[in-house]
Amino acid sequence: MTGANPIRTPDDRLRVFVSSTIDELAPERQAVRDAVLGLRLIPVMAESAARPHPRRDINRAYLRESHLFVGIYWQGFGDPPGVEEEFECAADLPKLVYVKQPAPDRDPRLAAMLARIQQDARVSYRIFGTAGELRHMIRDDIALLLSERFATPEPEPDPQLANVPAPSSPILGRDAEIAQLRKLLTDPDVRLVTLTGPGGVGKTRLATELAGLLAGAYPDGVRFVELSTVTTPDLVGAALAQALGLHTTAGRPPIEDVEAYLRNRTLLLVIDNFEQVAEAAPVISRLLSAAPEVTALATSRAALRLTGEYTVEVPPLPLPEPNSDYSDARTGAVRLFVDRARAAKRDFALTPQNTQAVIEICRRLDGLPLAIELAAAKVRVLPPPALLERLRKGVGTLSGGARDLPVRQRTLRNTIAWSHDLLTPAQRRLFCHLGVFAGGFDLDSVDALFGPDDVEPLDVLVESSLVKQEAGEGEPRFRMLDSIREYALERLRDTGLWHDAHAANAAYFLALAERLELLLGFEPSAIERLETEHDNINASMNWFIDDRDYEQAIHLSWLIWVFWWLHGHVEEGVRYLDQVADEASDLSEQATALLLVGTGAMAFVSGDLDRSQADLTRSRALLLALGDDGNVPAVSGVLGTIAMRRGLNARARELLEETRLLGERFGKEWVHSLYYSRMGNIALSEGDTDVAARIFEEGLEIAERSHDRLGAVVDLYSLAVTAITTGDVDGAEAYLREGMTHSAEAGDRGSMAFWLEAMADIRIRQGRLDRAVRLTAAARTLRSASTAVWLRSFAPEWPAVNGGMPGLRTELGEASFAAAWARGSQDDLGSAVRFALGLDPG
Repeated sequence: MTGANPIRTPDDRLRVFVSSTIDELAPERQAVRDAVLGLRLIPVMAESAARPHPRRDINRAYLRESHLFVGIYWQGFGDPPGVEEEFECAADLPKLVYVKQPAPDRDPRLAAMLARIQQDARVSYRIFGTAGELRHMIRDDIALLLSERFATPEPEPDPQLANVPAPSSPILGRDAEIAQLRKLLTDPDVRLVTLTGPGGVGKTRLATELAGLLAGAYPDGVRFVELSTVTTPDLVGAALAQALGLHTTAGRPPIEDVEAYLRNRTLLLVIDNFEQVAEAAPVISRLLSAAPEVTALATSRAALRLTGEYTVEVPPLPLPEPNSDYSDARTGAVRLFVDRARAAKRDFALTPQNTQAVIEICRRLDGLPLAIELAAAKVRVLPPPALLERLRKGVGTLSGGARDLPVRQRTLRNTIAWSHDLLTPAQRRLFCHLGVFAGGFDLDSVDALFGPDDVEPLDVLVESSLVKQEAGEGEPRFRMLDSIREYALERLRDTGLWHDAHAANAAYFLALAERLELLLGFEPSAIERLETEHDNINASMNWFIDDRDYEQAIHLSWLIWVFWWLHGHVEEGVRYLDQVADEASDLSEQATALLLVGTGAMAFVSGDLDRSQADLTRSRALLLALGDDGNVPAVSGVLGTIAMRRGLNARARELLEETRLLGERFGKEWVHSLYYSRMGNIALSEGDTDVAARIFEEGLEIAERSHDRLGAVVDLYSLAVTAITTGDVDGAEAYLREGMTHSAEAGDRGSMAFWLEAMADIRIRQGRLDRAVRLTAAARTLRSASTAVWLRSFAPEWPAVNGGMPGLRTELGEASFAAAWARGSQDDLGSAVRFALGLDPG
């Protein structure tokens, strides 16, 4: 309905229109309403339409603005034109029809209508018997329909991640391959190209070169994903999401976030080092099916064996003939040797005297780039004839590798072994021990694990190309290429120190987490340090679990839960804690109680209140029985929050009082902050805004006194909600500004989108619509479903009252709206916060 007095739907979320006669199907209508609300959708029903318009007009208007039609029929037809007109007005909406049986007195008009519907292949037609059965049908059918027909909001990546690595040196000897692959990757009929070949042949270098050359050929550019640290096929989805900078959504597979991000983009997706997880190859097919404008370029030692795959074997670099003279020797392999030798020894040059030795070295190394680089790095101490002599003594022959491996791979392994053999005992010891680092390392970790005397051997390993120094500002970080790390771990196992080295490494990162624990939530640098060491932290957790040291795994989880929450790794925490819960059978009662606290807390922020309540109730009973009253306040506080969320305010107050009393007894001021924020929420839910504001202010004072930034963030957001509820827009903005500052200082980048959305609503109320659009666009750019989950779990809902983006587009006009949206989409975290706080006038 249009005009000066349009009929509007309840709000702007996805709406489900429910059609039925009202008098005979009351229990069934309630079942449908419960199922729809349980899916966080909006049921549109006749009994909610108490508006000053004829019912027929209301229903027609609601149908035009609904997204899904659900019809429930039994015996009656209703007043003419009744349910039949509602069905016809639904037009092209997806339709789910449910018919109750038995129906001995069915109206003939309804029977005729159902007969027609049953013949329509576009309509889902199902029979039910009871309201309970209908509730389950509705829930499952709508969930399936949403997954098939409605788009998931696209998660946006961290712009600092998934960029193409900058090459450290020019690519040599690959002109033919580059020309062939450029033609393939710009062919619209080619969706998947896999670069195959042995380790060290240069697949990654060729892929990065192509990514750089082709960035302009795809409207949305290139994304680069490296899987070198992923060894389990089940984790490929999470690894892809993490590499793309997408925080995974709690409660659903991470691959769905990747699909949502790629679905409407036209880009080249480069996936490197897929051979380690070859069993997960169907993931690529799934992504390409979901994203029809995406082309994938994968590197793997073997073909992925997928439908539509184009495999291109990357050959070794071209080699000169054995007796080529000086002028004919400059093929790809020799050019690479000379280039890397000059990097090691600036005055190195190819001369008539060393040409034959260089040619023979390259030939003996089969033209493999990595092997050539390792050999060329030795010219600092060994001229080419001496290098060749060492190769002739057996180093680099085919006997060093496993007999069932490709010839070139065995040669590469022997080349690495030869490079290893040139090291001193101290350098060898460091080399094999560095293999335990999963995601790189810095000098502090080397000093802590091996002593400051190992800095010089590390320098030798870098010069020998056995360790790479990563580009970047600040403290240097290092990593091993995957094939070299594998060899280092083999040698470590041979030394008999495998267990001790991994245990020491896990203990180091556990100690790092212990040092950082008290700073998490206060110092952003502490959170960022854990993010930098994310792979190593995960490796430590995996080691504790694999070594059946479950109590240390639980201890580590307690140290880093703030990191999991603030940086959107809740799904990861859930996975580890569930694994411990599944595998550990002989935990002490104390460890069991702490594990249940962890699983319950993670379930709470993931939205699984039933699991959370069950685990936390068990943990509370165990802690009380053990006399560990010091850990009870946090448990009771979350249980009180669950009770409050379920409308059980009396029980919530009882649990929160327990939280307060035990918190005072054990001197935990942050528990007071939790108590006040929860009690304020209860008052707010009961409509007592004055009491709520006073309680939140008391909680904020306590949180700031105890340096509890997370508590302060919750209290400030709650105060902003209280202020906006009373119409105090300026007061709400002041609280939001202060809260955003606290979040930024705590390193809480995840929930920042939450603040930006609230600030956008403030701007709408102030009539500053262009700023609201920019803030909303920035929030959506920074947001994924799990990043703000912790704050959403503790803060009251923002009472936004606006027409959403369509309304703003209409009021601003297309040009102004598009310009503001484009500005916000380009904002990173820093610029978005500065703009929201007025520090950047825009």
